[in-house]
Amino acid sequence: MRTKKMLRSSRVSFVALLAACAALLFAGTASTQTAKKPITKQGLVNAVKINGLTTQELVQQIQRRGVDFEMTASDESDLQSVGARPEVIEAARNNYRPAVVATARPTPVNVPPRTNTTAPANVPDGPPLSKAEIVTMLQGGIPTARVEQFVEKRGVNFQVTPEVAHEITAAGGNRSLVGAITEKSTADVASNNNNNNGGDSPFGPATNAGNNNAPDYDDLIDRANSAVSSQDFNGAIRYAQQAAQLDPQQPTAYSILGTLALYYSQNVSTAEQQMRAAIERGGAAAFHVYHDHNGSFGQYCEGSFFITKTGVSFKANDGRDTFEAEDSNIKEVKVNGFVGSEYGAFHIKPVQPINGRNNFNFAPNTRSKAEAQLIIRLISAY
Repeated sequence: MRTKKMLRSSRVSFVALLAACAALLFAGTASTQTAKKPITKQGLVNAVKINGLTTQELVQQIQRRGVDFEMTASDESDLQSVGARPEVIEAARNNYRPAVVATARPTPVNVPPRTNTTAPANVPDGPPLSKAEIVTMLQGGIPTARVEQFVEKRGVNFQVTPEVAHEITAAGGNRSLVGAITEKSTADVASNNNNNNGGDSPFGPATNAGNNNAPDYDDLIDRANSAVSSQDFNGAIRYAQQAAQLDPQQPTAYSILGTLALYYSQNVSTAEQQMRAAIERGGAAAFHVYHDHNGSFGQYCEGSFFITKTGVSFKANDGRDTFEAEDSNIKEVKVNGFVGSEYGAFHIKPVQPINGRNNFNFAPNTRSKAEAQLIIRLISAY
């Protein structure tokens, strides 16, 4: 029975929504000193499929970065098959830009000599290591040769400076370990610049042309997204927190933290705090919801529900069912007393009918009134 199916955990949808949130409103986070790769066709298909961006945000992203393919009838058919709206297809058609190959950073000439060149053995997969993680491993008594194997396998997310090298050696590291970290930080930049498999974000990785600095805001957001994709939610939280500290005026990191707090940590209070921060900075709060089709949730679709300063919107995962309402057209938003109440459902009534309808019922992903009430508070606050 479909209503029972809805009661089951939607972990796949949750992870997809988080991955999309990691790229949410990239148009607001772009640095004028950073050249972004045009979006690949597969990257655009992925972005549409995971449904973490509103149609307007997706169009803005395409206009900012462009696409690296010239639209054909086959491309249009592929995009339509995953739910791309006409506006998205038209934006892609009008924003073809050939990809620009970035220049990788040269290897430093003062890399300390390596003494341990043993291939990594039994090192688990995971995100690049932070300086704090390496120092903690050393202080915990892990041999430097073993730490070096972790560096070889997973890379690092920071640059080596004299101060950093001193801190690592003070914790028990040696020159060989510092050399490995220096080499991997350089190699990782080159790899990220030339990787086009779309794994770091729904649009594929960002490219830093000739930038020798530590990770910027977009880099940290990409790493948070990568951590989400591998279900390393604690790592995602850490990277998003670092991004928020690096540039507290950008919304994306708060969007990620809010979604993680709600669906991973199950902390509604923290989720609300972070989501409000995202909305106030021009971003959006994103929720995974079920949209009722027949008045009893016997028929429904799944999709993403967005709240911004100016209104709300919903887009089904298949792109067929959409809903948009500006604040001025929202007459009522309340938790349901009857229809779908067992799922924590809520409804929105517009002043003017939308798609010929005067009422829209949604059930939150957690099937709890607490999530529905959070959505209502955010809508009412902006």
